[in-house]
Amino acid sequence: MSKKNVITIISLCLVFFFGLIPAPAGMSQLGMSVIGIFAGTLLLWNCVGIDWPSFLVMAVLVLYGIMKPGDVFKAGYGNATIAFLLCFFMMSYVLSQVGFSRRLAIMFFTNKFAQKSPWAFVFMFLFGAMFVASFMSQTAALLIFLPIAEQIFQELNFHKGDRFPQMMVLGLGFAVGIGSANTPLGHAIILIPLQLLTEQTGETVNIVNYSIFGFVTGILIFLVLMLIFRFLYRPDLSRLVGYDVRKMRAELKPMSRQEKIASSMFLVIMIIWFLQGSLKNVLPAAGAWLSGLGNAVPVMLAIVLLCLIHVDGKPIMDYRDAAKNGVPWAALIFNAAVLVVSSSLTLESVGLSQFLTEKVTPLVTGMSAMVFIVTVSVLCVILTNFASNTVCATIFFTISCPIAMAMGNVSLMALACMIGAAASYAYATPSATMPMAVVAGTGWVNNTDMLKYGGLMAILSAVILALVGYPLAAALL
Repeated sequence: MSKKNVITIISLCLVFFFGLIPAPAGMSQLGMSVIGIFAGTLLLWNCVGIDWPSFLVMAVLVLYGIMKPGDVFKAGYGNATIAFLLCFFMMSYVLSQVGFSRRLAIMFFTNKFAQKSPWAFVFMFLFGAMFVASFMSQTAALLIFLPIAEQIFQELNFHKGDRFPQMMVLGLGFAVGIGSANTPLGHAIILIPLQLLTEQTGETVNIVNYSIFGFVTGILIFLVLMLIFRFLYRPDLSRLVGYDVRKMRAELKPMSRQEKIASSMFLVIMIIWFLQGSLKNVLPAAGAWLSGLGNAVPVMLAIVLLCLIHVDGKPIMDYRDAAKNGVPWAALIFNAAVLVVSSSLTLESVGLSQFLTEKVTPLVTGMSAMVFIVTVSVLCVILTNFASNTVCATIFFTISCPIAMAMGNVSLMALACMIGAAASYAYATPSATMPMAVVAGTGWVNNTDMLKYGGLMAILSAVILALVGYPLAAALL
């Protein structure tokens, strides 16, 4: 019997039979069932796949009477987070199709600053990847920059095994990972703890406030990455001296009408999100109305307009094409299932939050908030490099939220932001994220170096996140 089949059998036993084990004092038998469902599903998600196990967990919660079908669909498919992701995936796809994403990428490393020195070029190239990954899927951002990097390697006659291309490809994996935590746009990992925060406490974090925290923290971590490459990795950059990449910029065609309209729509969306967080202090009525639209509705309206506006007899957005090829449906259903199972863990009828609060409160009374924050940040970053990022974000917020409430000296909003970012800093192993799997599969990168430098980056990221990011988020929120 294969290892995968053994894990499947063990997981299904946990899902269906763990609830038969007598519950410890203070915990309900229903709580034991939910723990078994959660543990078994985690095993399936991490070792078998995210497809059918996502349907299984939602169905079993109904079969066991833990949640009603309507509650399952509301917590999963009907969740505002899923609607936002669906729309933004389609928007990102169109921006890529019309050429705006590649244009933005090339603009970063063909400017005057990037031409000042080889290290300035490296800085701007990787910074561009991080910036683009802040506004679209990190995998899509990687796939924009990777072919450009390989073109540069070819023109400079680099070969696999050389340190410069290895640093650049590895750096791209790190950069898009950092960028994925800079904003909640298109990144379900960030949105999961923010959504759980709203469900459990009623507190909300808007896109603008999170993005200020994310970018400040991300830029600091990116600067650490560049210092590591400059003083520890130390590749030979002599072939970059005199290399002129401005020809790539010269080869760019003028912006088409489709590109201008699509990029303008994206800019309008960004302005609306900014006004949602700031206008309420100046014009309360207008600010309240804009905030009431939520994050997804402005993107929905942009999609409608892009489908209606025709250029050369064709709509700027082909809805069917964007929905089919621009939306990772398996990942979307997985995220819906994560929201459902996390909702089950916090149900009052299940009692897990109450049980955890009762048991943990005596242990954390008087504990330093910073010790707790550093511990959560480091453990979350370590785990996310070996397990599903989305699941990791769910576990850590679900467990740490009641503990933080019991402590009474921890900002829950800052905690949610920190956990979302921490779960995104996964760049030490090929299995950490899809971009790192792609990086490992290129043949340019040595997996030992990935673990060595990625592990170092992960620990430093966790420390910066706890010591700088969390206090910043607490001050902002």
